[in-house]
Amino acid sequence: MRTGVVIWWDAVSSGRFLTPWSAVVAVPLAVIVLAPYATVETPREFLTAQLASLIVALLLSGALFLVALAERRMSSSTARGVLVLVALVAAAVCRPFLNDMLAVGAFGLGPDPAWAERIVTNVVAWVSILSLVAVTEQLYASSRVARSRLAEALRTVTDEQLRAGRYERESRDFLAAEIATLRVALTTLLSTALDFDRVRDFSGIVRDASHRARRRAGLELADVAPEGGSAPFPGGTRVFWERLRPPAVGLVGAIFAAGSAPFALRAGGPGLAVVVIVGVIALCLVADSATRRLSRRRSRRERGIVLVAGWAVAGLLVSAIGSAIIDGHALIFFIPVVSLPGVAVIAALCAEAVHRGTVESRRLGRALRVVVRSAADRASGTRQNLVHASDVLHGRVQGTCVVLAAQVDDEVATPADIRAFEVAVGEGLSAALGTGLPSDVRPADLAETVAIWEPVLTVSSDVDAAATSAMTDALVSTRVVAVVAEGLVNAVKHAAARSATIEVRSAEDGAVLAVRVSTPGRLRVDARGPGLGVAGLGPSARVFQRGGDVVLEASVPTGAPSLAAVGQAGGALHDSDSM
Repeated sequence: MRTGVVIWWDAVSSGRFLTPWSAVVAVPLAVIVLAPYATVETPREFLTAQLASLIVALLLSGALFLVALAERRMSSSTARGVLVLVALVAAAVCRPFLNDMLAVGAFGLGPDPAWAERIVTNVVAWVSILSLVAVTEQLYASSRVARSRLAEALRTVTDEQLRAGRYERESRDFLAAEIATLRVALTTLLSTALDFDRVRDFSGIVRDASHRARRRAGLELADVAPEGGSAPFPGGTRVFWERLRPPAVGLVGAIFAAGSAPFALRAGGPGLAVVVIVGVIALCLVADSATRRLSRRRSRRERGIVLVAGWAVAGLLVSAIGSAIIDGHALIFFIPVVSLPGVAVIAALCAEAVHRGTVESRRLGRALRVVVRSAADRASGTRQNLVHASDVLHGRVQGTCVVLAAQVDDEVATPADIRAFEVAVGEGLSAALGTGLPSDVRPADLAETVAIWEPVLTVSSDVDAAATSAMTDALVSTRVVAVVAEGLVNAVKHAAARSATIEVRSAEDGAVLAVRVSTPGRLRVDARGPGLGVAGLGPSARVFQRGGDVVLEASVPTGAPSLAAVGQAGGALHDSDSM
């Protein structure tokens, strides 16, 4: 309920509550459902009442258009919300009187003195239905914005992933070419009489190759030529039926019962009003349950058709029961056939807007995290391979050359010495190429991850010395990277600004790192709770609004036993929604 109220108030105070879609829904609502039907007896009078209601609805739409202009110019969200609600209630209160003035004075229909009931029905109908329309429209708009931002970021980091892939392939080819050159140089060296100068020259060739590998390890991905490719982009165009999702249980029944109760109260007193309220809610609960059951294992299009058909049947039942227990013109009792499924469709679109925004953001966010992690890990792995090759050439192979050079400087090398030198250098070159590479290759660290994000966001990092030391532990580093990755995805979703700030602080006792990612922006109205990605970071993780910034906070234990004890490592390392 709290989340629903927050979403509703954000829509009411958004500055775009009244839109063309409001008129598209409000005018048919006024003409079909809220016309002055009390004294109609013939089809002609029925249509006349609807005409009078149409004219009044158009007049009120003109007045509300001025309110729409005003709400877009007001800076205070509270003032906008109050203006919209006051205007809606005022229009709902005035409407029955205007209807009667026109229907009775201009068209000669009989008056309907049930002012209180009509006012209550108008207030309930206009506020509830137009609120659903506004919430739906706002959620679709925020979903489109978040989807667009995430998709753009995904395309950008996919380019980085392609660069990382090319960097990996070219570095592999680079090492293969360097090692092949060194093998040729070794063969050439061994084919001649060994002396100090020749061994020293070969050692220099090895040293130069080591330096080239080290320089290539520091190459920025931006300096790697991009390759063609496209980002995966989930989703697509959907037809109307696919946009319908079962509404919140009880919502349709509550709205329809609230609108029907005043007329039941006038027709049969409190007893009938209670019967109508209970009966309508019960029937709507049955309709909701039936449509959900019948929709199982069906396509989205079929589920939409089932939903509309089920609520249309419910409308027919309400009409049939109403005509049996309440006296009135038969035409009036066909109104629920239109109004009940109409309310259900609007509520279903609203439910779909909430669901679609959540699912698409989660799907694109997951894809974004996976691509960033893949690109960072590939780039990091390539750099580690190059550094490993440089270290092997500089230490192991050059060390072997130094030993042989010192030996041949004093005496002639024996065939056994030469063979041992050949084997040792050959094994070193194989190790530099990748054979015998250490199995503890670390995943990408914070710096590598931030580098992948830099084409998407301007990221500034503030990591204290104790935190830097703690992140030399691979598990702690991976956990911090998981928090930062989730925070940067949130930055893309919730912020138009392309900047983010990362803070990593160590507690005084060094047992925990406090990780915070903040970015200028505003939380989406349907993001008032931890998503799967944030929840996967552990119980300490939370996303909140702080002034003009969206902030993700989480605590990372620095000891492996603590990580295992609280079960956070599994969430960060294995849940695809948290990386």
